[in-house]
Amino acid sequence: MSNRAFDNLVKKLMKYKGKLIDGEKVWVLLKSSLAEDFSIQKMYKMIYYLKIRGYLENLKKNIFFVKDPDHIYTKEEIMDLFYRTIVKKHCTDFLKGNRYIWWLKALELNLASYDIPDELSIVNQYKQATEVVMFDKQIVFKTYAKNKTDNLFRFFRKLTKPIKIGKQTFPIAGLELAILESLYNPGMISQWYINELVKKVLRKYHKTLDVKVRESILRKNKHNTSINRLYMLARTIHPDLTDKLKNLIKKYGYFI
Repeated sequence: MSNRAFDNLVKKLMKYKGKLIDGEKVWVLLKSSLAEDFSIQKMYKMIYYLKIRGYLENLKKNIFFVKDPDHIYTKEEIMDLFYRTIVKKHCTDFLKGNRYIWWLKALELNLASYDIPDELSIVNQYKQATEVVMFDKQIVFKTYAKNKTDNLFRFFRKLTKPIKIGKQTFPIAGLELAILESLYNPGMISQWYINELVKKVLRKYHKTLDVKVRESILRKNKHNTSINRLYMLARTIHPDLTDKLKNLIKKYGYFI
């Protein structure tokens, strides 16, 4: 590998400084720089040198961050810059059909908390898998099925809303749905935190929370346990909401 070819490549690469590029773009730049001297072996060698000299950082398979070698980025800085872009691209590349962010992260987003989670849960119609999205951050894809023949995703998708974070827009569970999904089977570590968030919502929005949303969900025989937990939390906060939940459970669900 000649210094001239490497310097030529760096010059072209620096036009994308501070941005993400995919493997195909790197391949095009390499091929144009090496010209007739191009080979797969030399391509991998060139990428290796670009990485160790600080021009490229491989954030995940086929996605590179073009950077100034004199600027050392922390992991947290890179996450803040590109996490949501990469999540969006990952879903576009590897997930068929519609989707939405559910569970605790959806509840936090409804309350304007934008911290990056270690594990992001996304409901969709077809895929169940856990995949690494960036560094040690994961996405858990899950389906929402009543049984093998009755997929409830389309019903729950009607209870979602779009939210814009930076330049990216994501569909998330609406506040009513996010409450019930968060209260469904919380882990021992997260249970206290979820309860406190829900109580915060009840104190702030108890007059505007829509009982009809919970009724429609109970009619689908879903989230009875969550609504019972919501009822217990509401008892310590607001009597009118408690009565509404109590009547709802009597009519369409059952007490546990």
